[in-house]
Amino acid sequence: MSNPVTGHSADYIAELKKRLNSHRKWVNGVRGGINADLSFYDMSQLPLAGVALRNAKLVGASFAGSNLSKSDLKATVLMMADLEGANLSGADLLGADLRGACLNGANLAEANLAGADLRTGSLGAVSTKRQPLSAMPLSRRTELVDANLSRAILVGSNLGNCDLTGAELVDADLSGADLTGAILVSTDLSGATLKNTTLAGALLCGALLDEETIADMARHGINPEGNLVPLGERLFELLSLHQDWLDSEGRTGQRLELDLADLSGAPLGEVDLSAAKIQRCNLRNANLSGTNLMMADLSYCNLTGADLRGANLSGCSLRRVNLTRATLLDSILLSVQVAASDRAWPTNLQYARLNDADLRCRSADGVILRFADMTGAKVNMALMKGSDTSGAKMPTTRVPAAV
Repeated sequence: MSNPVTGHSADYIAELKKRLNSHRKWVNGVRGGINADLSFYDMSQLPLAGVALRNAKLVGASFAGSNLSKSDLKATVLMMADLEGANLSGADLLGADLRGACLNGANLAEANLAGADLRTGSLGAVSTKRQPLSAMPLSRRTELVDANLSRAILVGSNLGNCDLTGAELVDADLSGADLTGAILVSTDLSGATLKNTTLAGALLCGALLDEETIADMARHGINPEGNLVPLGERLFELLSLHQDWLDSEGRTGQRLELDLADLSGAPLGEVDLSAAKIQRCNLRNANLSGTNLMMADLSYCNLTGADLRGANLSGCSLRRVNLTRATLLDSILLSVQVAASDRAWPTNLQYARLNDADLRCRSADGVILRFADMTGAKVNMALMKGSDTSGAKMPTTRVPAAV
């Protein structure tokens, strides 16, 4: 019978314990110990805090949602492993092979990743006793989307082409690390040490950087807002297709789906972008006044200084966006009732940076402002009443509702 929490049977857990105990003996030099090869094993949702897996082979293994805090994973081969949502706080991953691993939403606070390899991985690079699942990709980039790497040690690590979208690298040590071609969109690098760090070709749109770091990048010819590709005239074609898609209720045309595009000068005011998917794009100082963004997804976009006056943001996902100095005066942030669901879909500003923004909206309902930074923002009761502000940095003052 399977455990209702982990989904693993008692016999399966007993086998894993036996293998883990045998590996611990090997690590400690005790007779009878065997270096573990647990490649493609499912160890998800397990309490493995402090586990000794040094030098183990764990290719393609799943630790999704598991507790691996303070574990010994030095020189462990975790290529293509699934560590999504895992707790690796304080773990020792010195020299670990994490090529192609999925670490989205993982907690790696204060973990030691010095010398770790986080480049794109391929299953053909390592032989194992067990065969991979047919559903596993043969190759993928290492993903650390929304991962917590605060105060982590990444000295000399190789993060080439790694996806760190929305990751928290507050006070992390990236000295000598290679971030060539890495995606650092909406990544928080405040207080991070970037001495001798390679950032060639890295995408830094909307990243939170110290003034000293920005100045140092400028001296090395690195533009944090650069490297995203403008769409030019093609944007008008895509907007027309999206309008057809809306008018025909999906029968013709095509939904607007953009990723890592430069839309900083795009004419988007009064445009119907409802249900569009525009993620990780540069919309700095964009004119979105009167734009319909109902149920759109703008997660991780840089909207610094954007004009969203009178925009309809009902049910819009604005997770981890940068709206510093933007104006949402007279905007609408209501919940949307989805026909296929019993739940209402609120406007989501979780983890958004709203510093010095004008948030005096016309109407709002149940807005998600969890962990948002509203320092210096102008807000009114229309926004704050009924909003979820748990963990948020609140503005010092509130102002009356906009007239």
